[in-house]
Amino acid sequence: MLGKLFKYEFRHTAKTMFLTYAALGLFTLMASAALYRMNRGLDSDKTFFTVLSTTMLILYIIAIIAIYCVDFIYLIYQYYKTMYSAQGYLTHTLPVSPTAVFSVKILAMFVWMFFSSMLSVLSVLILLQIGSGGEFSHVFSDIVWSSFTQGVNDIFGISGFYFLFSCAVEAILGILLYILWIAASMAVGQLAQKNRTVYSILAGLAFYMISQIVNTIFLAVSGYSLSALLDGDAASFMKTILNGNLIITAVSLVMLCGICIYINNRKLNLE
Repeated sequence: MLGKLFKYEFRHTAKTMFLTYAALGLFTLMASAALYRMNRGLDSDKTFFTVLSTTMLILYIIAIIAIYCVDFIYLIYQYYKTMYSAQGYLTHTLPVSPTAVFSVKILAMFVWMFFSSMLSVLSVLILLQIGSGGEFSHVFSDIVWSSFTQGVNDIFGISGFYFLFSCAVEAILGILLYILWIAASMAVGQLAQKNRTVYSILAGLAFYMISQIVNTIFLAVSGYSLSALLDGDAASFMKTILNGNLIITAVSLVMLCGICIYINNRKLNLE
Protein backbone atom coordinates (compact mmCIF):
# COMPACT_ATOMS: atom_id res chain seq x y z
CA MET A 1 0.00 0.00 0.00
CA LEU A 2 2.85 2.39 0.76
CA GLY A 3 4.21 1.82 -2.73
CA LYS A 4 0.87 2.81 -4.20
CA LEU A 5 0.82 5.91 -2.01
CA PHE A 6 4.25 6.94 -3.27
CA LYS A 7 3.22 6.29 -6.86
CA TYR A 8 0.04 8.32 -6.52
CA GLU A 9 1.79 11.17 -4.71
CA PHE A 10 4.44 11.55 -7.39
CA ARG A 11 1.95 11.12 -10.21
CA HIS A 12 -0.37 13.72 -8.68
CA THR A 13 2.35 16.38 -8.51
CA ALA A 14 4.54 15.38 -11.46
CA LYS A 15 2.77 17.42 -14.15
CA THR A 16 3.21 20.76 -12.39
CA MET A 17 6.75 19.98 -11.24
CA PHE A 18 7.91 18.93 -14.70
CA LEU A 19 6.37 22.07 -16.18
CA THR A 20 8.44 24.21 -13.82
CA TYR A 21 11.55 22.16 -14.67
CA ALA A 22 10.88 22.69 -18.38
CA ALA A 23 10.52 26.42 -17.78
CA LEU A 24 13.82 26.43 -15.91
CA GLY A 25 15.50 24.62 -18.78
CA LEU A 26 14.13 27.12 -21.30
CA PHE A 27 15.31 30.13 -19.30
CA THR A 28 18.71 28.48 -18.81
CA LEU A 29 19.25 27.99 -22.53
CA MET A 30 18.15 31.53 -23.41
CA ALA A 31 20.28 33.10 -20.67
CA SER A 32 23.27 30.92 -21.66
CA ALA A 33 22.99 32.10 -25.25
CA ALA A 34 22.74 35.71 -24.09
CA LEU A 35 25.79 35.39 -21.84
CA TYR A 36 27.75 33.70 -24.62
CA ARG A 37 27.01 36.57 -27.02
CA MET A 38 28.01 39.14 -24.40
CA ASN A 39 31.29 37.40 -23.56
CA ARG A 40 32.16 37.07 -27.24
CA GLY A 41 31.35 40.73 -27.87
CA LEU A 42 28.82 39.83 -30.54
CA ASP A 43 26.43 42.52 -29.34
CA SER A 44 28.96 45.26 -28.59
CA ASP A 45 27.94 47.36 -31.58
CA LYS A 46 24.26 46.48 -31.50
CA THR A 47 22.35 48.31 -28.79
CA PHE A 48 19.14 46.33 -29.25
CA PHE A 49 20.81 42.94 -28.81
CA THR A 50 22.87 44.21 -25.87
CA VAL A 51 19.70 45.30 -24.08
CA LEU A 52 18.02 42.01 -25.04
CA SER A 53 20.88 39.91 -23.67
CA THR A 54 21.01 41.91 -20.45
CA THR A 55 17.25 41.57 -20.06
CA MET A 56 17.48 37.79 -20.55
CA LEU A 57 20.09 37.48 -17.82
CA ILE A 58 17.96 39.53 -15.42
CA LEU A 59 14.90 37.45 -16.27
CA TYR A 60 16.93 34.29 -15.68
CA ILE A 61 17.91 35.39 -12.16
CA ILE A 62 14.27 36.22 -11.39
CA ALA A 63 13.06 32.97 -12.95
CA ILE A 64 15.41 30.63 -11.12
CA ILE A 65 14.36 32.12 -7.77
CA ALA A 66 10.68 32.29 -8.67
CA ILE A 67 10.53 28.72 -10.01
CA TYR A 68 12.13 27.33 -6.86
CA CYS A 69 9.65 29.26 -4.69
CA VAL A 70 6.72 28.14 -6.86
CA ASP A 71 7.80 24.51 -6.48
CA PHE A 72 7.93 24.82 -2.70
CA ILE A 73 4.64 26.71 -2.37
CA TYR A 74 2.85 24.31 -4.72
CA LEU A 75 4.02 21.23 -2.80
CA ILE A 76 3.09 22.78 0.55
CA TYR A 77 -0.34 23.71 -0.80
CA GLN A 78 -0.90 20.16 -2.05
CA TYR A 79 0.18 18.82 1.34
CA TYR A 80 -2.30 21.05 3.18
CA LYS A 81 -5.14 20.33 0.76
CA THR A 82 -4.75 16.56 1.03
CA MET A 83 -4.08 16.48 4.77
CA TYR A 84 -6.18 19.12 6.53
CA SER A 85 -8.79 20.49 4.11
CA ALA A 86 -12.02 18.80 3.05
CA GLN A 87 -10.03 16.54 0.74
CA GLY A 88 -8.20 15.30 3.83
CA TYR A 89 -11.25 13.22 4.76
CA LEU A 90 -10.64 11.05 1.71
CA THR A 91 -6.91 10.82 2.44
CA HIS A 92 -7.46 9.63 5.99
CA THR A 93 -9.95 6.94 4.96
CA LEU A 94 -7.13 5.02 3.29
CA PRO A 95 -6.28 1.70 4.99
CA VAL A 96 -2.94 3.00 6.30
CA SER A 97 -1.94 4.83 9.45
CA PRO A 98 -1.79 8.64 9.55
CA THR A 99 1.93 8.30 10.23
CA ALA A 100 2.41 6.40 6.97
CA VAL A 101 0.42 8.99 5.01
CA PHE A 102 2.41 11.82 6.59
CA SER A 103 5.75 10.08 5.93
CA VAL A 104 4.93 9.45 2.27
CA LYS A 105 3.89 13.05 1.66
CA ILE A 106 6.90 14.54 3.45
CA LEU A 107 9.30 12.21 1.64
CA ALA A 108 7.70 13.04 -1.72
CA MET A 109 8.04 16.77 -1.04
CA PHE A 110 11.64 16.30 0.01
CA VAL A 111 12.49 14.34 -3.15
CA TRP A 112 10.89 16.96 -5.39
CA MET A 113 12.62 19.86 -3.62
CA PHE A 114 15.93 18.00 -3.68
CA PHE A 115 15.60 17.63 -7.45
CA SER A 116 14.61 21.30 -7.72
CA SER A 117 17.71 22.29 -5.77
CA MET A 118 20.00 20.08 -7.86
CA LEU A 119 18.48 21.34 -11.11
CA SER A 120 18.93 24.95 -9.96
CA VAL A 121 22.62 24.29 -9.29
CA LEU A 122 22.95 22.45 -12.60
CA SER A 123 21.24 25.35 -14.36
CA VAL A 124 23.80 27.83 -13.03
CA LEU A 125 26.68 25.53 -14.01
CA ILE A 126 25.28 25.14 -17.53
CA LEU A 127 24.86 28.91 -17.79
CA LEU A 128 28.49 29.50 -16.80
CA GLN A 129 29.81 26.68 -18.99
CA ILE A 130 27.96 27.71 -22.16
CA GLY A 131 28.27 31.43 -21.46
CA SER A 132 32.04 31.12 -21.14
CA GLY A 133 32.33 29.10 -24.32
CA GLY A 134 33.35 25.96 -22.45
CA GLU A 135 36.12 27.66 -20.47
CA PHE A 136 34.43 27.64 -17.05
CA SER A 137 35.12 23.98 -16.27
CA HIS A 138 38.83 24.38 -17.08
CA VAL A 139 39.19 27.56 -15.04
CA PHE A 140 37.28 26.07 -12.12
CA SER A 141 39.25 22.83 -12.03
CA ASP A 142 42.66 24.44 -12.59
CA ILE A 143 42.37 27.61 -10.51
CA VAL A 144 39.21 28.05 -8.44
CA TRP A 145 39.05 24.57 -6.91
CA SER A 146 42.69 24.39 -5.94
CA SER A 147 42.62 27.96 -4.57
CA PHE A 148 39.45 27.23 -2.62
CA THR A 149 40.70 24.00 -1.04
CA GLN A 150 44.04 25.57 -0.20
CA GLY A 151 42.35 28.65 1.26
CA VAL A 152 40.02 26.57 3.45
CA ASN A 153 42.95 24.54 4.71
CA ASP A 154 45.06 27.64 5.40
CA ILE A 155 42.31 29.64 7.13
CA PHE A 156 40.28 26.96 8.93
CA GLY A 157 42.75 24.10 9.15
CA ILE A 158 40.37 21.56 7.59
CA SER A 159 40.21 20.00 4.15
CA GLY A 160 38.08 21.60 1.46
CA PHE A 161 36.30 18.28 0.92
CA TYR A 162 35.31 18.04 4.60
CA PHE A 163 34.04 21.62 4.56
CA LEU A 164 31.99 21.15 1.38
CA PHE A 165 30.67 17.77 2.53
CA SER A 166 29.49 19.26 5.83
CA CYS A 167 27.85 22.17 4.04
CA ALA A 168 26.18 19.83 1.53
CA VAL A 169 24.76 17.61 4.29
CA GLU A 170 23.54 20.68 6.16
CA ALA A 171 21.91 22.03 2.99
CA ILE A 172 20.14 18.73 2.26
CA LEU A 173 18.89 18.44 5.82
CA GLY A 174 17.92 22.11 5.62
CA ILE A 175 15.48 21.32 2.81
CA LEU A 176 13.80 18.71 4.99
CA LEU A 177 13.89 21.07 7.97
CA TYR A 178 11.99 23.81 6.12
CA ILE A 179 9.41 21.29 4.91
CA LEU A 180 8.84 19.95 8.42
CA TRP A 181 8.83 23.46 9.85
CA ILE A 182 5.88 24.38 7.60
CA ALA A 183 4.19 21.01 8.15
CA ALA A 184 4.46 21.31 11.94
CA SER A 185 3.13 24.88 11.81
CA MET A 186 0.13 23.68 9.79
CA ALA A 187 -0.44 20.79 12.19
CA VAL A 188 -0.51 23.12 15.20
CA GLY A 189 -2.63 25.70 13.40
CA GLN A 190 -5.31 23.23 12.36
CA LEU A 191 -6.01 22.47 16.03
CA ALA A 192 -7.87 25.78 16.18
CA GLN A 193 -11.54 25.95 15.27
CA LYS A 194 -11.21 29.27 13.44
CA ASN A 195 -8.46 31.39 11.88
CA ARG A 196 -6.27 28.35 11.28
CA THR A 197 -4.02 30.23 8.90
CA VAL A 198 -3.29 32.85 11.54
CA TYR A 199 -2.50 30.22 14.16
CA SER A 200 -0.29 28.36 11.68
CA ILE A 201 1.70 31.53 11.05
CA LEU A 202 2.01 32.16 14.79
CA ALA A 203 3.15 28.57 15.32
CA GLY A 204 5.75 28.98 12.56
CA LEU A 205 7.03 32.16 14.19
CA ALA A 206 7.20 30.38 17.55
CA PHE A 207 9.22 27.52 16.05
CA TYR A 208 11.53 30.06 14.43
CA MET A 209 12.08 31.94 17.68
CA ILE A 210 12.80 28.69 19.51
CA SER A 211 15.37 27.74 16.88
CA GLN A 212 17.07 31.11 17.25
CA ILE A 213 17.18 30.74 21.04
CA VAL A 214 18.69 27.26 20.69
CA ASN A 215 21.32 28.55 18.26
CA THR A 216 22.17 31.40 20.61
CA ILE A 217 22.55 28.98 23.51
CA PHE A 218 24.75 26.76 21.37
CA LEU A 219 27.03 29.66 20.51
CA ALA A 220 27.23 30.63 24.18
CA VAL A 221 27.97 27.08 25.34
CA SER A 222 30.55 26.52 22.60
CA GLY A 223 32.41 29.68 23.54
CA TYR A 224 35.48 27.61 24.29
CA SER A 225 35.80 26.92 20.57
CA LEU A 226 36.08 30.66 19.97
CA SER A 227 38.94 30.70 22.45
CA ALA A 228 40.53 27.94 20.43
CA LEU A 229 40.18 30.09 17.32
CA LEU A 230 41.83 33.03 19.06
CA ASP A 231 44.63 30.70 20.14
CA GLY A 232 45.17 29.69 16.53
CA ASP A 233 43.30 26.38 16.57
CA ALA A 234 40.88 27.18 13.75
CA ALA A 235 40.23 23.50 12.99
CA SER A 236 38.61 22.87 16.40
CA PHE A 237 36.48 25.98 16.01
CA MET A 238 35.19 25.02 12.55
CA LYS A 239 34.53 21.39 13.49
CA THR A 240 32.59 22.50 16.57
CA ILE A 241 30.46 24.89 14.53
CA LEU A 242 29.84 22.46 11.66
CA ASN A 243 29.12 19.44 13.85
CA GLY A 244 27.07 21.50 16.30
CA ASN A 245 24.85 22.88 13.54
CA LEU A 246 24.40 19.38 12.18
CA ILE A 247 23.31 18.06 15.60
CA ILE A 248 20.91 20.96 16.15
CA THR A 249 19.37 20.39 12.72
CA ALA A 250 18.98 16.65 13.37
CA VAL A 251 17.32 17.24 16.75
CA SER A 252 15.03 19.86 15.22
CA LEU A 253 13.99 17.41 12.51
CA VAL A 254 13.10 14.76 15.08
CA MET A 255 11.11 17.20 17.23
CA LEU A 256 9.16 18.72 14.32
CA CYS A 257 8.45 15.28 12.91
CA GLY A 258 7.26 14.13 16.33
CA ILE A 259 4.89 17.11 16.61
CA CYS A 260 3.37 16.34 13.21
CA ILE A 261 2.95 12.64 13.93
CA TYR A 262 1.43 13.23 17.37
CA ILE A 263 -1.12 15.76 16.12
CA ASN A 264 -2.00 13.74 13.02
CA ASN A 265 -2.57 10.63 15.12
CA ARG A 266 -4.17 12.06 18.25
CA LYS A 267 -5.47 15.57 17.56
CA LEU A 268 -6.54 15.54 13.93
CA ASN A 269 -9.13 18.25 13.31
CA LEU A 270 -10.09 18.49 9.63
CA GLU A 271 -11.97 21.39 8.09
